Amino acid sequence: MAKIHNGFVNKDFIDSFKDTGLNDVDIATTKVYKGVKPMWHQLGFKNQTKDKPDSKLYWKNIIPKDYTFKNIDGMQTIDVINEDDDSDIGISSGMKIPRTEYKEIIIREYPNVLQQWQGDPRPHYPVLPQLDKYGVFTAITGSSIFFGSKKTWDGDDEIAPITNLKDTDPDLVLSVDFNQSNADDLIDKTNFNKIHYNKDFQLSLDENFRLKTDTIMGDDRLEKNKTKQAF
Repeated sequence: MAKIHNGFVNKDFIDSFKDTGLNDVDIATTKVYKGVKPMWHQLGFKNQTKDKPDSKLYWKNIIPKDYTFKNIDGMQTIDVINEDDDSDIGISSGMKIPRTEYKEIIIREYPNVLQQWQGDPRPHYPVLPQLDKYGVFTAITGSSIFFGSKKTWDGDDEIAPITNLKDTDPDLVLSVDFNQSNADDLIDKTNFNKIHYNKDFQLSLDENFRLKTDTIMGDDRLEKNKTKQAF
């Protein structure tokens, strides 16, 4: 079972899974295959050459989660200060409003600088276009090998098994169709299985010491908007 999160937290769902530590997550096992599907295959890479840890194109050679544009060659941030009459901000004499310190971002453009992710070894993914001095994306230069089966740097990967909603792999034995209105209508697109949806509920004892359900049972709605789903 894979835990996937899209990076956005809805405060309405904080601590909605009592005593579990899970907050605002999508949990699903959507596909089952016969045999073993290695990660490079799941992610859409065409062959296992991208499965070598010492290769710059290794599927896991992704930037750390704390990386920003400051971690790209050619990017520099300097502090522009305001120290009384020695101000580096605007004019230094005459009538003027108070100046405040700020940070200036300097971008050195291609071809003078090839803007690459910093690090040893250098992360390869994501492959981004070069930035001009105004911070606007221009064009892809150098390596044009994108992650998985992506054809463009900002396109969706609809070929990789992990995101392909129309997977026809012959080894596929379970593929849950979530394009339904509620969880009770889930179906297996391979037609090998019939899905019965069970949900958790809380039990207690009634006045006769018999078990009763304390949870109000109702339909669990499914999100059909792709922009609000996990991937």
